[in-house]
Amino acid sequence: MYAYREMVDWPAGRKHWLSGSATSATFKEKHVLKMIETTPSLNELIEQAGELLRLQFGTEPTWMGIAPGRVNLIGEHTDYNQGWVLPIAIDLYTVLVAAPGTVPNTIRVFSASLGEQAILPLAGGDGRHPLIWMRYVEGVITEYRNLGVMCKEMDIVAVSSLPMGGGLSSSAALALATAHLIEAATAQTMTSEERIAVSVSAERGYAGVPCGIMDQTVVELGRAEHALLLDCQDEIFSHVPCLGSHISMLVIHSGVTHSLASGAYAARRGECELAATKLGLSSLRFLEPDHINALGDHPVLMKRARHVMTENRRVHAMVTALRSGDKHCAGALLSESHESLRDDFAVSCDSVDRLVALAQAEEGVLGARMTGGGFGGCVIVLVRSEVVDAAAKAICRRYTEYAGKPTQCFTVDAVAGARKMNTSV
Repeated sequence: MYAYREMVDWPAGRKHWLSGSATSATFKEKHVLKMIETTPSLNELIEQAGELLRLQFGTEPTWMGIAPGRVNLIGEHTDYNQGWVLPIAIDLYTVLVAAPGTVPNTIRVFSASLGEQAILPLAGGDGRHPLIWMRYVEGVITEYRNLGVMCKEMDIVAVSSLPMGGGLSSSAALALATAHLIEAATAQTMTSEERIAVSVSAERGYAGVPCGIMDQTVVELGRAEHALLLDCQDEIFSHVPCLGSHISMLVIHSGVTHSLASGAYAARRGECELAATKLGLSSLRFLEPDHINALGDHPVLMKRARHVMTENRRVHAMVTALRSGDKHCAGALLSESHESLRDDFAVSCDSVDRLVALAQAEEGVLGARMTGGGFGGCVIVLVRSEVVDAAAKAICRRYTEYAGKPTQCFTVDAVAGARKMNTSV
């Protein structure tokens, strides 16, 4: 099975894209494969969500929360080690539209991507919601209640152009969109710092992912045409201009979905904490080459620490490359990062490695690496804009031959962060 978007008929003869799945045979019957997918614009997603709210709940949209996904340009697994990261918010979105609820003390949420409806009692329950994706909504609502912001009954529709499990922060987008939706519905405004903290708490405490702060921060604070340099210890950030229109960013899904709550992500974090403890450090942020040598009796910990040290250095080198417009240095840093994630941090997989290798071998590609927490998901590719279509076609064709199924490929741009609206759509 793989993701696709199926054109379906709506009332009054209107047509909209929805997420779904199909077998290979069905895909071939219905579609002509495009190597770079055309994704719905934000306005189209908003319109889809409004029509689905009318169809699903028979009500008109009143409030809206919008949040982009993110691609981490470089700085992987450095955030929870109190290091530096350089992500961008991207033009793939999660949109939540809502109206006053019709069931007392209850929130109802319909996910277009999953085709399922979930119910959440506002009074809370004895345990976490059985649907993992709803735990992000539940966690944000509960954390807002702890801050004195009481969510009211709502009927909600969630529509997204982000692939779930692709390492593009669909979870952080859902959490931040929920936060902004609550504020729209309650006419209360929190600070960006409070929203980020609430969303991090929701992911850690409710979804069970021991995440850092990177995803939530860039989803909230992203700026168009800029990456966000974030110091994860001091929580200081600055915006760094991207390379410009002559360089394109491709995001290609390996087709291998991941679940960071399954344990491997937590294991890597535990290894980093153990390495820091053995070195007498508060975190791996402070690593020097001598520290790596001191872990010689612990080869696994030595590799984990070496990745963190070199990745932090690559983040700063990337900032210099972006500010000077050195596209070749930027590409080389991506490829070096992938080697480190593969060999020292062991968070890649065969399919992702093959996809990266195919991208790196293509003419016009400057560099490529896995992006996100790992164990599947997407790769990011820097490529000269004049050859981006040809490069995407060649990479996807060869990867499809390897994997035996089509993959998803997007061009992405850096965009502004999350927001709320009181609106009719």
